[in-house]
Amino acid sequence: MKRQTLDPRAASLAAVMIAVVYVLTRLVQIPIGSQGFVHLGDAAIYFTAFAFGPWVGAVAGGLGASLVDATTGYAQWAIFSLLVHGSQGFVAGWITRRVPGLRGQLAAVLIGGLLVIVGYFAAGILLTGMGEAITGILPNVLQALSGGVVGIPLFSAVLRAYPPLAHWGASGRWSE
Repeated sequence: MKRQTLDPRAASLAAVMIAVVYVLTRLVQIPIGSQGFVHLGDAAIYFTAFAFGPWVGAVAGGLGASLVDATTGYAQWAIFSLLVHGSQGFVAGWITRRVPGLRGQLAAVLIGGLLVIVGYFAAGILLTGMGEAITGILPNVLQALSGGVVGIPLFSAVLRAYPPLAHWGASGRWSE
């Protein structure tokens, strides 16, 4: 049995991407009542998943988003953000590793966005009740879509500027 160790480069990369998700989530926050806020963190989650694969996407998305909740007065949402955005990052990275290019990225945004919408709807029911959860659907749809609208072109631009990036997430170099 081969013993797997944590690659320090992968751990460092994940830490940097957690910080990027955190900053973009904190940078612009549009409150949506007791349901939290709409933010740019999804763009960072999609970029991370596309560039570095499912595991780095999951860690950066989950921890980055939950740390924001824990530090902005929405601590009750932190565990849900860890699960929802962690799942979003993992699924987006998993899909784009199997379906490369724009088609895979669009599928990743669609399915990742559905995870965000459904996940926060379920969390909203538990934390605030059905009425408030329903009012959070549209803002979560806008957040998920805006994450894709920003994340896909951002990844494309960075990939054009630094072509070796294509090998990191696709090959699993940083994601296994």
